[in-house]
Amino acid sequence: MPAMDYHRQFHRAAIERGIPEDEVSKFTEFLRFAIWTSGRPNGVPVGRSGGLPRLPVGMGWPSSEYGPLPFVASFDCVALPRVDGLALPADGSLLFFLHHEWADDTCSIADEQEFARVVHVPAGTNTATAEEPDHDEEMFCNMTLDFVGREYDLFATVNADLPSWFEDDDEDEGSRSDNQEHLARNLPHIKELRALAGELWPESNGAAVYLGGYSMGTGELSTDYMYTTPETRMAEDILEAREKAGELLISPDGRDLRLEEEALRVMREWVPLAQFVPDDVYLGRFMIRHDDLAAGRFDKALSFTAFTE
Repeated sequence: MPAMDYHRQFHRAAIERGIPEDEVSKFTEFLRFAIWTSGRPNGVPVGRSGGLPRLPVGMGWPSSEYGPLPFVASFDCVALPRVDGLALPADGSLLFFLHHEWADDTCSIADEQEFARVVHVPAGTNTATAEEPDHDEEMFCNMTLDFVGREYDLFATVNADLPSWFEDDDEDEGSRSDNQEHLARNLPHIKELRALAGELWPESNGAAVYLGGYSMGTGELSTDYMYTTPETRMAEDILEAREKAGELLISPDGRDLRLEEEALRVMREWVPLAQFVPDDVYLGRFMIRHDDLAAGRFDKALSFTAFTE
């Protein structure tokens, strides 16, 4: 599917509304576009959720040492919309596997990867529908879940996405701290800019799988403004490692600001490849660096499963 310059479309519409150029440019730095896919046939057909995947002939079902990994969804890369900042493959298919309960039970990001896989099947590969592998009868603590999920088509729409700290309408101007500038929360026309994004790309009622955009948070605040996300977790690990190595000294009063700044740096380096809700209380999230995505290094994608209750 041909690419569309959504940022230019937004920029032109905002300028036509009389919003100053500097504000529009600053806001647009944080504006992302995500591909929302769901079973509602109100977009472009792009893939399938559940069922049995088509794997390359001779390839075994992706598994951990504890058993096969449940299949989440597959996407036809040719059919997916093109959005800036999400360099998906031009062809072939993307398949996602995750055992969210096993992944969430691990103690580290590294250990979690045992229970998650992203598979890119290049165009022209000889594939066949995989047979359901042998597995324990009860694969999940949630007894309502089956190993092979309900199969249905996925349809895609493009939605504008903004970070969570753009959404606070009720904050008292006098309560604002000094760390507003780098989060772009002090734009005089921020409400108008947000409203314009929603007008141009009306938000639908959720999705089965989200590609791109911003990471889902768990509802827990990491700082006064940022919710806990894969990016804040990575930023915390980076800062902790640098402190232990003696490369960095952070005062207690400056910790939140330093974490926000590091998380913003991580956000520029990484992108959510796929996000979904495998269970009512879990979030499944695959993150990947922009350069790894562009190079097709899907083995470098990282899973960040979260329990939200």
